[in-house]
Amino acid sequence: MQKKINILIDSDVCNEIDDQFALCYALAKRNRLNILGITIAPFRIEDRQAGSLRRGYSIRDGLIDSKNEANHILRLFGIHHTPEKPFVYLGCDGFLSEGYYSSNPAVEKIISLCSSGEDFVLCCLGTLTNVAMALKLKPTIAKNLKIVWLGTGNILLEKFTDSNFVKDKQAFYEVLKSKAQFTIYPSNLARQNITSRYEFFNNTTKNDVTDFLKSLFDRFEYIKQEKEIKMIYDISPIAYILHQEKFITREMSASFFNKENAVKLPVQRKVTTVVDAPKYSFVWLDFLSAVNSVKSKGLKPQVFFTSDTHFSHERKIRLKQVPFKTVEEMNHELVRRWNATVAPNDIVYHLGDFGQYDYVKKLNGKVILVCGNYEKADYKNFAQFKQKLLELGFADVIKDGIYLDESVLGRRVYLTHKPSDHAKDCLTLFGHVHDLNLVKNFGFNVCCTYHNFAPLSETTAKRYLNFVENFADHEVFL
Repeated sequence: MQKKINILIDSDVCNEIDDQFALCYALAKRNRLNILGITIAPFRIEDRQAGSLRRGYSIRDGLIDSKNEANHILRLFGIHHTPEKPFVYLGCDGFLSEGYYSSNPAVEKIISLCSSGEDFVLCCLGTLTNVAMALKLKPTIAKNLKIVWLGTGNILLEKFTDSNFVKDKQAFYEVLKSKAQFTIYPSNLARQNITSRYEFFNNTTKNDVTDFLKSLFDRFEYIKQEKEIKMIYDISPIAYILHQEKFITREMSASFFNKENAVKLPVQRKVTTVVDAPKYSFVWLDFLSAVNSVKSKGLKPQVFFTSDTHFSHERKIRLKQVPFKTVEEMNHELVRRWNATVAPNDIVYHLGDFGQYDYVKKLNGKVILVCGNYEKADYKNFAQFKQKLLELGFADVIKDGIYLDESVLGRRVYLTHKPSDHAKDCLTLFGHVHDLNLVKNFGFNVCCTYHNFAPLSETTAKRYLNFVENFADHEVFL
């Protein structure tokens, strides 16, 4: 039996679609890989790449979204990140090239593993910022570092333009001048791993993991490529670590990679480069075999609550009821924050005023809509209206309020749109009111305005209910 390979994966999970594919590939191969954790690498979405939709999206935003996404993926494989037993580690919220210099959980994890003497591979799928920061803080760890990195682009070019290099050149040169064992998988070689919605959907079995990966095709619209073709770069380094014997590598002088003469390098410094890979079919079929073989865990879905998203309702912008400048920005942020919170198999009770209904196709989870005043203004025949929304992708549409038994929130509650329609025999979750009414003596407001424009988890809902029932005095409700 082959000995498992210890691996720490450094990934900018929410940057592009391929990081999620790579993580699922690695986790599905745990018969071969002993995954020591996931460190979150920084990334920045450029204005030219995303138009106006993600301006103001900070590196810190990317780290948090990536950590949430990693946790979604881990749940699919029955792995739980907890403060007591962490599995995901936030990394640098800046680039070395821009003056960043600080420790963080990801850097500390890398240093800790190297200092323990544990034999492991650090697989870097984004910029080299985290490992470079670890080397700057503790250079002696280099002797225990084995790095496999996806980056540089074509090594024969006069200069490198690959984004994993360009976004933090100083991090690359920090690793290059170190004594760490450094293997580069050029991004141009990884470009052969492509798929499309049609190809992927028709070559995967149904399980929690493949369902999650399918959901990415709609979510990551800002990087859609022509004809729905997706380049799945990041599975390549995982395949290399699993099947090194099938790849052709060459040991080269590190000076060959010092394109800008940015650092002084020892004459003996060598870098290993992947120069040829198996045919496309080998890597892709190995990936498909791995994710298709995953047995669904039968995970209990988490339950979330929200209301008043008002997708595409320009009136909310005009009245300055939301902190967004355009409808496009509002829609994009609502989808992004929703999907950073809710996993594909979760359940979301939306308590009315949804907005443009076909946006449900972009959202994770099974959405149960309790009609608000906007919905009720949109139909004369409820049965026909409900059928239309079910065909769009809603899990259920409820005309008026609904009771939930104690199995969901630990006590019986009522869900409705307007607070004036609250229940008399239990606490109520409501929406409709966008300001000044977070809690009432009969319940609390789940309007997205109050909750960072994202759905509220069942855990947080229980805390609010406990507060209203047991701790709030009468002055709170004045």
